[in-house]
Amino acid sequence: MSIRALSGFLRTDHRLLPRLFALGAAGAGLIVLSGCHMTCRCVVEATSDQAPDTMVFGAQPTFSTPSAPTSEPPGIGPRYVGFLEDIGAAYMTDEGAIQTDSSLTQVSFASEGADFDPTIAPAGGWMAYASTQHAETADIYRKQIDGRTMVRLTSDPAEDVMPAISPDGRWIAFSSNRAGNWDVWLMPAEGGAATQLTSESDDELHPAFSPDGSRITYCRRNTRSDRWEIWTFELDRPGARTYVCDGLFPQWSPDPTRNTLLFQRARERGSRFYGIWTVEFRDGQAMSPTEIVSASDAAIMHPAWSPDGASICFCSVVRPEGATAWSEQADLWVIGVDGTGRTALTDGRYRNMQPTWSPSGRIFFVSDRGGSDCLWSVSSATTGARFDTGTLAIGEDDSDG
Repeated sequence: MSIRALSGFLRTDHRLLPRLFALGAAGAGLIVLSGCHMTCRCVVEATSDQAPDTMVFGAQPTFSTPSAPTSEPPGIGPRYVGFLEDIGAAYMTDEGAIQTDSSLTQVSFASEGADFDPTIAPAGGWMAYASTQHAETADIYRKQIDGRTMVRLTSDPAEDVMPAISPDGRWIAFSSNRAGNWDVWLMPAEGGAATQLTSESDDELHPAFSPDGSRITYCRRNTRSDRWEIWTFELDRPGARTYVCDGLFPQWSPDPTRNTLLFQRARERGSRFYGIWTVEFRDGQAMSPTEIVSASDAAIMHPAWSPDGASICFCSVVRPEGATAWSEQADLWVIGVDGTGRTALTDGRYRNMQPTWSPSGRIFFVSDRGGSDCLWSVSSATTGARFDTGTLAIGEDDSDG
């Protein structure tokens, strides 16, 4: 089975979900995982009476959630031309001079295949991610954030993707189809024998640990309703699972005093694009579903918590270009959990997706700026700076109005 872009699903029509599982190479199955970059292409589902929109490079989403106005880039500005090792991103000004910016850093360097699905150890220092740089199917890798060598933790002929590191750093949960369909598995953080945690006939993906490490949440495609659902279980009782709500790519708030889940959910009318939501999980039930951010003309997806749980990073794809297109542009944003202070981190011609926050405050993400999908990081403290795509433009922090 070959997959590509679980990061996809820019929008969805639940009536057409079976179509999403038949796209790609012959014999391909699931292709709507959150970040697999293999042989298929990212799904942009359109209903039959809805003509695909045209991708507009540099376009900004028309956000539905109220927020302070986001600053527009003041002109074209310096153009990104490459990355200088040990120095940082390089830009050329209109006068032909080269400028550098050390706040943008390349973290992985796959020359073939792709690196994706990054996750950072809660204590910092190292990361896990999925990659196809050594095989046609994806495996889980581990590396020091500031190092160049990597350790291949899995080498199964099937696909191993979406790693999640436990709060104590001892375990990695991940998704794999090695048992015939997608399930959640668990292995030691140093590698070794993996234990299967879920075994339903439905596909189960994207595990995430609770702050105390006692629970795992994940998303499951209910084949009877053709909906993606979020479920959870206690690690010492993996067979006793609880339905939370409909949605994709859940993440627990890092604040142990709040039992809050962050996730993306599709509209059930109109564009059916994704937006970002939270729910409070109390007494086995989802309470207070809250939409944090959405847009009328863009898919808003891949949400990630800041280390203090006060902010969210996400990516947007404006006016996707077709029903089976792997998007050429996606941008990163930061917003407060209360829906205010929306700030763009990227703005340009590259694909920037799957953000994840590190304890140090840097945001790690997948980008094709170097020609292939690799891992990069940028300082979230550089508020209002758009570093990493076709242009470099310095804006203002829109949280001040």
